Amino acid sequence: MVSSPDELRILYINKMNRMIFALSILLGAIRVQDCDAYRILFIGPVGTRSHKNYFSSIIDGLVMNNHHVTFITPFPSASVKANVKEVVVPEGDFSKFNLNLFDEKFSVSAATVDKYYSMCDETVQKPQVQSLLEEKFDVALLSAICSECYFSLIHKFQIPFISVLPLDLLAETGSSVGNPIFSSFQAHPFLDFDHPFTFWQRINSVLWDTMSLLYMLNIYQDVEQRCRASGICPEDMPSIYDMTRKVSMIFINSIPVLQKPVRPLVPAVLPIGGIHCQPPKQLPQDLQEWVEGSGEDGIIYFSLGSIVKPSTLPEKNRLMFIKVFGSLKQRVLWKWDKESMPDLPPNVLLRKWVPQQDILGHEKLRLFISQSGLFSTQESLYHGKPVLSLPVYADQLSNARSVERQGWGKVIIWEEMTEEMLFDKINSIINNEEMKERVQEKSHLMKDQPLSTKSLMVYWTEYVVRHGGAAHLRCPLVDLPWYKVYNLDVWLTLVAVTVILLWLIVRLFLAIISCLCRRVKRKLD
Repeated sequence: MVSSPDELRILYINKMNRMIFALSILLGAIRVQDCDAYRILFIGPVGTRSHKNYFSSIIDGLVMNNHHVTFITPFPSASVKANVKEVVVPEGDFSKFNLNLFDEKFSVSAATVDKYYSMCDETVQKPQVQSLLEEKFDVALLSAICSECYFSLIHKFQIPFISVLPLDLLAETGSSVGNPIFSSFQAHPFLDFDHPFTFWQRINSVLWDTMSLLYMLNIYQDVEQRCRASGICPEDMPSIYDMTRKVSMIFINSIPVLQKPVRPLVPAVLPIGGIHCQPPKQLPQDLQEWVEGSGEDGIIYFSLGSIVKPSTLPEKNRLMFIKVFGSLKQRVLWKWDKESMPDLPPNVLLRKWVPQQDILGHEKLRLFISQSGLFSTQESLYHGKPVLSLPVYADQLSNARSVERQGWGKVIIWEEMTEEMLFDKINSIINNEEMKERVQEKSHLMKDQPLSTKSLMVYWTEYVVRHGGAAHLRCPLVDLPWYKVYNLDVWLTLVAVTVILLWLIVRLFLAIISCLCRRVKRKLD
């Protein structure tokens, strides 16, 4: 049926109105998104590649929600990401010092810490960093690893900031938001203590936390002195210590449901542990074929992480690995920083770089031999793979012991390693069905969360911006002296009053006895 010109005109007008309405909705949505998109400065100028991967996972979550991120990092990305601007400062790469961590073992020397902080001083003065002062930002995310000299930028921007810690909460970090320090059951990551602590372990824990706090105060003074001397820190900027107290929130690399014992946290502390963990992707073709060729025996993956240089491995230990790996039924993928190795068995493949999470998530993987860095430990747990821990440095021994106590891994100390021990522990893990079930249970706990870690992180980052730093989340313990926090003055007063009352009661009792004795004596006389 042919419509009249008037009807066609009405249909055309209605169609145009619908299109205009739809376009207005679309433009409105875009306008709302633009209004809600924040400009975020992520300051991660010093550290390791593992730290960069952790920070990048946070950035991925932010840009997925339409935010724009400027990222200060020592490591350039292989590809450009939308809404991410990288400011590269290669001077902040921890590995450039070429430290032999097998010499330092589970300590971090003062000389090493000084070197790390000197990197901060060097990077903050770079032109590409100082040019950022011409830009505007809504919030800053600041790495809690040797980056305090960047408080100068935050002060000049006059914006709220969030501290991002690649470790679990430390006493010296938690104190900046008033998180109570419970040395009685929560040990420093560098201490290998199991709950409940003995009396002497509690003494050790208290002393360690106290010395850590005092040491950081000394570090803050040194950083401030150098910063002001160089002119980077303006005269009107508060002290470094006072700047740490201005933090809005702290993001920590911790998973509460897996903590033992669970530690109490104030609202300004958000655990985002495992945010970098992700489902496995397809392996590169050559590596996929090698893995599939392992058959039912599967493969073992051996990596010492990103901060330990594999070629610094003591020769006697390298020879042990060569002999033991050559005697195994499994194929071994070994992350090694050189192209070749003498006497390499045919079942061992060397790679300078490995897509670690894709390997850990592969069904053919039977065992992860790891240094037990926190990131690697969380990844192996996420993918449900047992671990043989060979801790080298810093908190790795504590992480390794925790895995062993939870029942999804074993530990070998380098000085105690023998060929027989290495062979036995590898096979005892691979053939242990109970251990495999245990790690799967823990993996399920890790993933069973009401919201994704990225969603929580994004929400609270936006929350800090929306509420101008969220000062209402500030715990009053920040402003209280330590003796008031733990009611030491109250307990001392109560003890003193109790002692005085007991003394008075005893004196009164003795006086009454003395009086009665005198009366009896007079009667007898």
